[in-house]
Amino acid sequence: MKSHQPIIVAVDGLSASGKGTIGKIIAEHLNFQYLDTGLLYRAVAHKFLTTKSVVSVDKSIFFAKNIKFEDLANPELRSENCGNLASKLAEIKKVRQVLVLFQRNFPLKKTGAVLDGRDIGSVIFPDAKIKFFVTADLVVRAKRRKEQYKKIGQEYSIKDIAKKLEERDRRDKIRKASPLICMPDAIVYDNSKGSFKRLNKEIIEIVEKKYKSLKLKIINKRLGQTP
Repeated sequence: MKSHQPIIVAVDGLSASGKGTIGKIIAEHLNFQYLDTGLLYRAVAHKFLTTKSVVSVDKSIFFAKNIKFEDLANPELRSENCGNLASKLAEIKKVRQVLVLFQRNFPLKKTGAVLDGRDIGSVIFPDAKIKFFVTADLVVRAKRRKEQYKKIGQEYSIKDIAKKLEERDRRDKIRKASPLICMPDAIVYDNSKGSFKRLNKEIIEIVEKKYKSLKLKIINKRLGQTP
């Protein structure tokens, strides 16, 4: 008997490009589980910041092995300090290996899952049925990140945030372990303009068109039926 293979939707892209919003739209529409994989690295970073531990490979691996799904709900993970340290921890190969296993185990025993990150379609699930690569204008991304920071009581200028985002982009693209790349079979989506309503409509249309081409059926959570 052939084992069940969950349907995977990979959403990769630049930092603050709106990957999470797009991932959640898809997950809700398909009634799939959703995982923001970047939060895994932020959760490890948060462990260092809260315990005031000296960053080391061994300690990083220990923290990574003990991350639980519930840890990802902590709003403090969205802080700039967590983000900066998370980017550096993501360069440690052994840490990535531990968290890659977490990500690959996530969809097991599920109908399907949506994962967003930077190497989902290239490394974690290269055979994902649907792949997105999300981009957006740097200033637009900086404004979005500024709003995220405001929600957790942090204030930074657009200029400073944009500079940090550029640095993050560079690190993500040149790192040896799972660099950020756009796969040839990915749907490239520019998320620079438009309202949430427009984004929601366009993403659902793209997903439904892709599902049709793959001859798959959507069990829509909101409609509770197969379209």
